[in-house]
Amino acid sequence: MDWDSLQPHIAELRTRLIRAIIVYVLVSFVMWFFHEKIIHFISQPVGKLYIFNVQDAFMVRFKVSLLSALFLCFPYFVLEVWGFISPALYHKEKLAVGLILLSTLLLFYTGAFLSVFVIVPRAVEFLLSFAGNFQLVIGANQYLNFIFWSVVIFGILFELPIAIGILTRFGILNHRTLSRRRREFIVLIVILVAVISPTVDAISLILMSLPLIILYEISIWVARIVGGNKN
Repeated sequence: MDWDSLQPHIAELRTRLIRAIIVYVLVSFVMWFFHEKIIHFISQPVGKLYIFNVQDAFMVRFKVSLLSALFLCFPYFVLEVWGFISPALYHKEKLAVGLILLSTLLLFYTGAFLSVFVIVPRAVEFLLSFAGNFQLVIGANQYLNFIFWSVVIFGILFELPIAIGILTRFGILNHRTLSRRRREFIVLIVILVAVISPTVDAISLILMSLPLIILYEISIWVARIVGGNKN
């Protein structure tokens, strides 16, 4: 493929990238007017948050605006990627890739919402139970980082069926292997959750492990379908 044939694709990619940046900046600007409500919502499990540097008062609000805009714009970014690659795909490939992208979004947001509404409040409740006679002072910036990484980690973990489906498609895994290794995987999930989770109580482990175990069962079903005759 020569340079002349690449130029239209590069121009389109540049246009889509600029458009995505503009949308992100605009949404970030809009979210600035909602940062107080967002901070109030995410801080409910811990109560009052504190700042320890003069710049934190602005930086925390700025970071909340940027991260919330990123969370909202993610589907639009995926849509731009789809618009760029879809013309080069055949009809069946469009259906497959479109289904993968849609499933990726749904699973990521499911994990993210579970993290925000279930995992984080439960984790904070457990950790605060150890405060005792200590004077509790929670930094706003550190707490925001905790929320962000919880959302990212559980959003990624919920992509398990997609990852297994792709591995099955390439013949690396099959549903029989997944079924035989079910017990080992459940143990691995519990260990993984115990490592990445700030809590180690039984209830939190169950709350975080159960959705992943269900996803693993769904992954076996996905592998059975995707593998087809390969299995």
